[in-house]
Amino acid sequence: QPPTMLNELAITDRDAIALGAAMYAAAFLCGALSLLLRKPYSHALTFTLLCGGCLLQTLGLNLRGAQIRACPLGNIFEITQFICWSLVLLYFIIGPAFRLRLLGFFTAGLAATLSGASLAVRQWDAAYPAGIFGGNPWVELHAALAMLSYAIFAVVALVSTMFLLQQHGLKKKQFKGVYQYLPSVQQLDLMAKRLLITGLSILSAALVFGVILWRQSPELVPSFKLAATVLVWAGYLLVVILRLQKKLVTRRHALTSIALFLFALASL
Repeated sequence: QPPTMLNELAITDRDAIALGAAMYAAAFLCGALSLLLRKPYSHALTFTLLCGGCLLQTLGLNLRGAQIRACPLGNIFEITQFICWSLVLLYFIIGPAFRLRLLGFFTAGLAATLSGASLAVRQWDAAYPAGIFGGNPWVELHAALAMLSYAIFAVVALVSTMFLLQQHGLKKKQFKGVYQYLPSVQQLDLMAKRLLITGLSILSAALVFGVILWRQSPELVPSFKLAATVLVWAGYLLVVILRLQKKLVTRRHALTSIALFLFALASL
């Protein structure tokens, strides 16, 4: 059961998640206003708002997990929120390590969009029977790893977007506003490559667990879900191979990464 203090506050899992989404939106809007008005971009404010949003979303997911007594990955709403939560956590690791100041801004925008959209479509939060994972922790591990890889692919899509923006700025010889906070195209291209390989490795591990579990207990891993995951994995594997062979680079690689992430989301 949820803690007594939370019961007294009458806060629900959706309330906490909605507040988290609002903080993500605030982080994005504050950043957008400062960039549009040509004022100094406050990385500290964005980071603080993202921290607050992540804490609230973590609370909401914990409350949902306590209700269903499992990892909250049973419907589209929960899957979207889990990807969004993983995306923000990845930013806290990747952003400071690579000193990508605007990554927080783009992360906030995508997190607000994903979280807000899943909250707006009530049908995505459809009820499902208890014990959806059959009490098997390996099934939950498979699902969690797959969603983590999708979050990494989301970061790849964001980095690719930053690459396209910076490339556009260089062509137009624009170095102010949003362009002055973007890293070099070389750094963004290299980062996208490394993240792509990392995401593919994690998705491969999730797929191995999924295939093993599907062969042992087909009822726990629906065939169409496994097929969709295999299709996404094959797409990213092809992109990595072409990238390593230098047949898919720079702009084409960035556009492909964005398109493939959108396809991965649609496959859910």
